[in-house]
Amino acid sequence: MVAVINKKAVIGKSISFISNRHKPYFEVDENNAITSYKRSICIDRVELKVRLAEEDIEEFTSMFRYHIEHDLKPNGYNLITYVMDLSEQFGVYIKIQPFIKSKVNAVIQLQSKFTNNLQGNSPYILDLLNRHKWFITRLDVAFDYKTPFNTSAYLRRHGGQKQKNYDTSSWAGSMRNYKRTANDSHYDRKAENESLDSRYTNRFEVKLNFLESDNMTFSNLNHSLIANRLRAEMFIPCLKYSYFYERKVKTNRGQKGFIDLIKRSKKVENENYVKLLLSDSQWKTFRKHFKACRDDIEDWYLQNSHVIYDFLLRKEN
Repeated sequence: MVAVINKKAVIGKSISFISNRHKPYFEVDENNAITSYKRSICIDRVELKVRLAEEDIEEFTSMFRYHIEHDLKPNGYNLITYVMDLSEQFGVYIKIQPFIKSKVNAVIQLQSKFTNNLQGNSPYILDLLNRHKWFITRLDVAFDYKTPFNTSAYLRRHGGQKQKNYDTSSWAGSMRNYKRTANDSHYDRKAENESLDSRYTNRFEVKLNFLESDNMTFSNLNHSLIANRLRAEMFIPCLKYSYFYERKVKTNRGQKGFIDLIKRSKKVENENYVKLLLSDSQWKTFRKHFKACRDDIEDWYLQNSHVIYDFLLRKEN
């Protein structure tokens, strides 16, 4: 792979430019030029929906244990939902409502236990996925890095997008807003799971939402659409090796370090905190340089799209 030199970021530069303790963060070519950050990728969760007929519902309820949830509507109608929690056994969670003509009445969640199992999954679950016309409504793509959580940052798609921030995580957008094409999360995997046995602890995760009209199915995965949405994400794995390191900008509150502004924006509800301190031209320049330093996660997805869905393989006996 030929490294593309980006004067605003570390990609394309010699590894000798990097301090020894940070060299494990990067991949290099035969000329010791940095080609990318060291990272791994996985599908963390998938949600699919389908229209099931009455005989299909009977098949599901005869195959798996379930409990019934009741939802009493204002008109007195008691809507029942069959809930099959197969999380511990398969990493799968299913909810089915009674058959109503043309109505989507079933959802299946494939959790990380299922999607991270690239050695093959249960034939029972795979048969159910293959036999019915499921369409994907949510696809979580996770990118993991060796860089520390507190040295990286991402810029939300919209400056006013709400975000919840904690010491070791941040979450942008609402999963209840299905009109939004993507929501983001950035967190320290080690803080969430102290027993995690991996050096790739810094996770940036993009939760992609799809409509039925997108026709996103396992048999017809539109990798181009997924990559285009990932291309809109702006994540910098290590601010130290970006355009912003040690650079300052004159704001309406005095001289500020760019990285201080970025870290400050991670602690507030939305990025408009930073925007209010900068002129319109400064804000445009800020976003332009952030975009130039972003990691090319869409290329990484495309390079690995032939293996990250191997959880759909049938488990060998």
